[in-house]
Amino acid sequence: MSDRLRLAVFDLDGTLIDSASSIVEGITTCWEACGFPALDPAQARRVIGLPWEESIRVLLPGSGAQELAQIRAYYDEVAQGRRPPPPRREAAFPGACETLAALADIGTLLAIVTSRGNHRVHDILASCGMSGHFLTVKTVDHGPGKPNPYLLLQAMAELGARPEQTVMLGDTTYDILMARNAGTAAVGVSWGVHEAHELTTAGAHRVVERFDEIPPIVQALTGER
Repeated sequence: MSDRLRLAVFDLDGTLIDSASSIVEGITTCWEACGFPALDPAQARRVIGLPWEESIRVLLPGSGAQELAQIRAYYDEVAQGRRPPPPRREAAFPGACETLAALADIGTLLAIVTSRGNHRVHDILASCGMSGHFLTVKTVDHGPGKPNPYLLLQAMAELGARPEQTVMLGDTTYDILMARNAGTAAVGVSWGVHEAHELTTAGAHRVVERFDEIPPIVQALTGER
């Protein structure tokens, strides 16, 4: 184990957990309930990783206070049991938990920066067997979301890590842009929402195809050989 301080910050959806189909179904169900124009599931998939209000602006151009109020009312009714919740299918990708353990074994600090809110995020981590791994979990309830670097910088400051000691790992261009905006290394994963070439174009230093590639790459990008 190295004495060097090293921080790996993970995105959640599409990076550690397989949840894209569940998220897309939730969005399209909401759109139908609100009477909005039919939504292409592929388009809904593309906004995974953006903060909630930004994703609405992308999916519903020209939307304003009225549309936001309709969407909030729909989710309030779901939370109150007045509407059935959409199916939730969230599971850790094979190899995710083992990779987190391997990173911890080599002395890597672990954190999450996600575009989810605080609601449910810790329940999801628990259900996927990941609760004990992360020293901090930053959500959009803590400040501006991706690609703004605020949450990543907040996690780094909390754990005492400098940009050159930090690697951000995610499946979307929003993750990569956040990392570059914060001055950290950026690693894309090929199994999520955005294509590998998009991650590279956005500025990813590496794009991995398997979880077991991550620990040595994190070490290399933080100056270890």
